[in-house]
Amino acid sequence: MDTTSSPGQVTVLHLRCHRPSFETYRQVFTVLGDVTPVVQALPPDSALLQLAGAVRYFGQSPAELADVLQTRLAGRLGLITTGGLGANRLYATLAADTARPGTVQALPEDPATALAFLHRQDLRLLPGVGPALEKKFRRYGIDTIGELAAVPEATVQRIAGASTGRLLTERATGTDRRTVTPAGPPATIASTRRFDRDVLDPAEIRRALLHLALDLGARLRAAGQSARTVELQVTYVDRSATTRSRTLPETTSHSPVLRDTLYALFGGLGLERARIRAITARIGGLVTASRASGVQLSFDTVTEAARALEPVLDRAAARFGSGAVAPAALSAARGRPGWTAGANRRPTR
Repeated sequence: MDTTSSPGQVTVLHLRCHRPSFETYRQVFTVLGDVTPVVQALPPDSALLQLAGAVRYFGQSPAELADVLQTRLAGRLGLITTGGLGANRLYATLAADTARPGTVQALPEDPATALAFLHRQDLRLLPGVGPALEKKFRRYGIDTIGELAAVPEATVQRIAGASTGRLLTERATGTDRRTVTPAGPPATIASTRRFDRDVLDPAEIRRALLHLALDLGARLRAAGQSARTVELQVTYVDRSATTRSRTLPETTSHSPVLRDTLYALFGGLGLERARIRAITARIGGLVTASRASGVQLSFDTVTEAARALEPVLDRAAARFGSGAVAPAALSAARGRPGWTAGANRRPTR
């Protein structure tokens, strides 16, 4: 399948959704797939589309197809989206980064005009330039992509390293060898606590959140994975629901980190007398432990002791069953009205 476009042909669309939930983000790809099969997920909220084939099939311009997609996503999923159209991934992403919210910015097909747009952009927008490298370049007075393009490649390599310097020099001149590779959204893991009655007690809610964090953390460690994003969904007695999510500063499989994140998400909802019937926690952005970022030592003895204890608890659960060893907060809750042993586990792919 051809996933490339001719030089100057503006057919790559970078589409960014405004704060989608995990489930909504997955549904986005059904809508996008109605227009083109060449869709690449960029979790947690974006996608790349190659529209060259769709332009020929539907007889519409890339801008018209982008408008159709925005309208369908708004109508079916209630999503606000922002997009960028360009001749390659680099141009499309920069167009999306600099577009007004809710619009699609299409770069001109004229290569010289598109390159002038690229060179006006701040250096930090160039893919491959992280905070540390940006700081290095700025020390040498390189603040824009155009200024980087004017620097000899050997000098860029001296600052950034041989392979990175070569790559950045290419991109600063508008060359991007990456193609749009069809790939759907990554797997998520979900765990749900359903109550057999309306729950208003904040302490009971915190116990449920703790249980979900322990369950998800144990499942991550058993699978040798770490998560980047955490989502909390609270379902009320009338079956309506509120969803909030957070991206973590580093990937984790550490249950206390998941617990504290869920506590913060729930606290941010400001619920006081809401009657709650179920709570669902989802984790996404899953990577294998070998690819996860290194764990930053906290120098907090309580935190480090909890990390050291987790493998022991995991082995006990594997031998004696889930819940054989549990925090005192959960042990004290057993037998109370509304308590149901075991979360409802649901992996999503």
